[in-house]
Amino acid sequence: MDQKLFHRLLGMFEFKKDYQQRSSGLNYMQLHVLERIYKEGEMRTLDISRQMNISPSTLIGVLDELESKELINRDRQKNDKRVVMVTVSEKGREKVLHHIREDELFLKKLTAGLNKDEELQFDELIRKITRSIGDYDDLFNE
Repeated sequence: MDQKLFHRLLGMFEFKKDYQQRSSGLNYMQLHVLERIYKEGEMRTLDISRQMNISPSTLIGVLDELESKELINRDRQKNDKRVVMVTVSEKGREKVLHHIREDELFLKKLTAGLNKDEELQFDELIRKITRSIGDYDDLFNE
């Protein structure tokens, strides 16, 4: 792949990330944790940490911020105080749905110049590329 083209593509994704941080008022980590909880419905903090590969201490900071913005609710379980369940509030749900609409619009614009066959081919190529990548750390190892 031509490096100039590759850097243009990276620039588009960097712009998307920055744009969505500005439009949501959340940083990248906060937005993706919120989206994960929304999609799961209710999650234990331990499960969020494991699934997203975030240290528990980092996650607690993210959840504190989301809770202070009234985007999530945390509930300690009565039978086991160590277990904390996290759900998305109505305000958080609206924020996630806005983010999803932005993602859909971005993808629509990104693929606007492709016909249906090219869209399917593009989708399959992205799947093939992402399947071939294991740990992200491997991207810079020979």
